[in-house]
Amino acid sequence: MRVALFIAALLALTPALAHAAGPQDLPDRFIAAWNAHDLKAFAGLYTADAVWVPIAEERTEGREAIVSEFAKIHTGDGWAVRATITKKDTPEIHLLRPDVATIFFHLNFLMNGKPIPGVQRALILVASASEGGWKIAAGQLTKESPAPAN
Repeated sequence: MRVALFIAALLALTPALAHAAGPQDLPDRFIAAWNAHDLKAFAGLYTADAVWVPIAEERTEGREAIVSEFAKIHTGDGWAVRATITKKDTPEIHLLRPDVATIFFHLNFLMNGKPIPGVQRALILVASASEGGWKIAAGQLTKESPAPAN
């Protein structure tokens, strides 16, 4: 019991150790926010000055603007209200510095539990750690290339 209290106190006093788990939880947090259509959870994912590129022709800057864009598709009759996402593979995480990482993984977009044809994507995130934990500083959804024909 004393050891557990000591570790809890140490983590509370040492912000760097509080991030020891690293950025690997961001993909699951993003997926949970998407599947719950939880705008507050989306807000908790991004830095205040984050940049989000949902498609090549569109760039959204700032947490408030990003969450506003998610609100358009995750509320009312937005298409994402009926969609869920899952990880298609294990995220690749590259720690660039102790407080900066890139995360790359593939997503399946599902409608009624079945993949939506032509809407599989790759997601790359740039994450940063601060006293508030690991957050997305930049992210881009890209179209997944088809496998080469043999």
